[in-house]
Amino acid sequence: MKIRNLLARLLPLVLVLGFATSAVAQDRPQAADFSLRTLGGERLKLSEMQGKVVILSFWATWCAPCKQELPVLQKLLEKYGKDGLEVLAVNIDDPKTVAEVRRFVADRKLTMKVPLDADSKVLSKFNPRMSVPFLQIIDRKGRRAVQHTGFSSGAEETLEKEVVALLAEKQEVATGK
Repeated sequence: MKIRNLLARLLPLVLVLGFATSAVAQDRPQAADFSLRTLGGERLKLSEMQGKVVILSFWATWCAPCKQELPVLQKLLEKYGKDGLEVLAVNIDDPKTVAEVRRFVADRKLTMKVPLDADSKVLSKFNPRMSVPFLQIIDRKGRRAVQHTGFSSGAEETLEKEVVALLAEKQEVATGK
């Protein structure tokens, strides 16, 4: 009898929270589309990644917190790439330092795609303050879901929870809800 009473009290709360979560997801703004050439020379367009959860990480080789964040993102890609996660490490270094960016990526064995945003036009669309590291997570429908400015040790757990929650939205996209 006690369990039934407890369930009767919790059910309205669960329903309200469920609707609130759906409302928040629907209020996400569409991410600005962009097209950049990657370190490997391919042309990459954000809109072509719809259906995946995309982490955009804006970084530079001279940025110490960026150097901490990128290995964390690599681990997330290795763990959740098969579930629909894509990581784009958008580099904003000067075009003259592409060789240095290549070495940086190779030395750290980063397998994520590295688009080059030398004039920071794409960064300015997502973060007008132009600070790095700046991280934007795009949901499966191409909407801006989560963003973080800066990186500090210990942020890994929060970031992973956010990624897992967005990957779980797969059912909603598939069923059109």
